[in-house]
Amino acid sequence: MPNPFLEERLPVNVRLGTSYADDYPVLITTASGGVEYRKLINPFPVRSFHVNFTADQASLWASVLALYHRAYGKFAGFRVKCRDDFSTNGMTGSPTPLDQALANTASGIYQLRKFYGTNGAALSGVGYPSRIIYKPVAGTVVAAKNGVTISSGLSVDTTTGLITITPAPLIGDNITAGCQFDIPCRFNSQIEVTSVDVAMRDCGSIDIIELLQP
Repeated sequence: MPNPFLEERLPVNVRLGTSYADDYPVLITTASGGVEYRKLINPFPVRSFHVNFTADQASLWASVLALYHRAYGKFAGFRVKCRDDFSTNGMTGSPTPLDQALANTASGIYQLRKFYGTNGAALSGVGYPSRIIYKPVAGTVVAAKNGVTISSGLSVDTTTGLITITPAPLIGDNITAGCQFDIPCRFNSQIEVTSVDVAMRDCGSIDIIELLQP
């Protein structure tokens, strides 16, 4: 049974008053002589956010709390827009059809993704990780086949990040795409609310973590 996911966005812009970091799960074993043996669990970045905000609008902190309760705390996922990284074109540029090479999952079906780092060491399997884009923003996806923009026969599932091209391209065709995207996340802490004033609430530090398979 799939984990529950709320197709709505955290109502706080994740930028000001917020820190975030990408990590890669690595299993490290140290031998008696001090030699490390490192195993990469998976090649995908996992982003965590630490959100701090004081709201002088009752509707804002109330909406954050409402999302927290609808998600049953750490149980259900939701969308997060990182204001420093929400586009396949660089970090914040306008998406273009040539932004990223797509992975073919089935005939005519492709998974949106975004690469990080550099492809200089790609042949050795190091240095070119990618983030699977499960939550593209509706109306922002553009794609191309062999460098030519696809103007018809393109459908997008904004809940999975899968795009379908009809008729299906040939195996050797180069399919690229670009979009704006949200990151699927869940709460990783409680939300502690402090009443600062009649109309002001301090929500302290809220921990949020990316879901690799929402």
